[in-house]
Amino acid sequence: MPPDHPVVTDAFIAHWAPDVLIWAWGDLLPNLILSAAEKGTHMMLVDAARDGFESRRDRWLPEVPRALLAQFDHVTARDEDAHLRLAQMGRPVSAMELAQPLHPFGKMMPAVESDLADLAAALGGRPTWLSARTSPAECPSVLAAHKTALKASHRLLLVLHFSDPAQAQEAEKHASDQGLRVANWADSAFPDENTQILIADEDAELGLWLRVATVTFLGGSMRTGSDVCDPYSVAAHGTAIIYGPHVGPHVDAFTRLMNAGAARIVNDTTSLGRAVGQMITPDHAAHMAMAGWDVVTRGADSLDRIISLTQTRLDARHKGKP
Repeated sequence: MPPDHPVVTDAFIAHWAPDVLIWAWGDLLPNLILSAAEKGTHMMLVDAARDGFESRRDRWLPEVPRALLAQFDHVTARDEDAHLRLAQMGRPVSAMELAQPLHPFGKMMPAVESDLADLAAALGGRPTWLSARTSPAECPSVLAAHKTALKASHRLLLVLHFSDPAQAQEAEKHASDQGLRVANWADSAFPDENTQILIADEDAELGLWLRVATVTFLGGSMRTGSDVCDPYSVAAHGTAIIYGPHVGPHVDAFTRLMNAGAARIVNDTTSLGRAVGQMITPDHAAHMAMAGWDVVTRGADSLDRIISLTQTRLDARHKGKP
C-alpha cells in the first residue's frame, strides 16, 4: 500500500490502472480511494464491519466517510450492525447489500482417484483414523492411544503419517516391536483385514488419507516446535479433528472449530486414546464432520457474489463498455 498522500496515490493508480478495486472491512484511506475513483475504477466495498468505521476520524469528521462511501459502486455489509452504521454515515439502504461475513475456508488437497478407489475397496468400511504429520516425539503417544482405542473397536485402523520417510521407517519398527501388525504404503502395501497400522510418509498424499479417515489427529500439536496442518483444510475433507494444546498460528481456527463442535482438544496419551474411541463411532464422527463443513463453507455465497460481480465488471471492461 502506498502512503496516503494524493501525489503518491495518484501515481500509484496511474501506474497500475486497476479496473476494479475491492476494499474489505473498512478503515478507508481517503486519498487512495479518491485517486482510484477519479480514474474510473469500479469500486467495491465488501464485508464492511461496524468496527471498520469507528476510528476517531470517522466519529469527529463524519463528512469524510460519507464522501468516501459515495465513491463505491457496490457495498456489502457483513451484519445488521454494520448495515445500520453505514446507513447512519449516509449510504442509502437501497445501495447496500447484507451478506454473510467472509471467513477463511479450507482448501482441498489432491488425491489420486484410482488410489482412493482401491484403498476404499481394501478397507471395506473399516473404521479408520489418521495421525497427520506426526512428530517423532508424539509417536509413542499415538501408538498407545491406538492400543487403547482397539479395545473398543478391534477392527480400527490407524494411518500413521509422517513428512519424513526416515521417521516413518523408525515408527514402523517401533510399532512392530510392540506387536502391532503394520503395513507400509511406500512398499505398495494395501492394508488387509489384519492390518492395524498403515505407515505413510509423503505429504503429497495427505489428501488421500484425509478422505478415508473418519477422525484425524493433527500431529505436531502435542509438542512445541512443530508445524501443524491448517485445520480448515483438514475439516474441508469431512473428518472430525483431534488436536493438542500447541497449535502455533492456528489458535483462532481451532477455537472456531471447537466451539462449533467439529474439533476436540486433548492433552496427553490417555485423553487421546479416549477421544479416538469415542469419536470413531459413526454418528459421533458424522456430527463433528458436518459441523466442520459448516464452518469452512460459511461465507462461501458471499465470496461467490464478489467473484461474480468482479468477473462481470472485467468482462464489460474487456468488451469496451463503460
